[in-house]
Amino acid sequence: MDTNRNASNQLSIDFDKIESKLYRKITKSIVKEFELEEENKLTNGLDEIFQNFRLNNMIVGLEWDIWSGYTVVAQNIQAEPLVSKIGNYINENYL
Repeated sequence: MDTNRNASNQLSIDFDKIESKLYRKITKSIVKEFELEEENKLTNGLDEIFQNFRLNNMIVGLEWDIWSGYTVVAQNIQAEPLVSKIGNYINENYL
């Protein structure tokens, strides 16, 4: 688990050991556990998968790419505490 700020100064947590084939399973589990709602449609490219989800005024990105692995990103400042909780959830359940 690697916590950092991306180029847009968004809090993000990377799990570089998680493979793309686990994206849907982990994301479905997170959505259920934290009662998230879809913010936009899933984007599934050759080297990346991502989708944003909402809980009240907090928006998080659940992403995967070949460089960072599975990543949780705070799309707004209000989502930073939720990103930390999701990061801990992944760490406890998938690593």
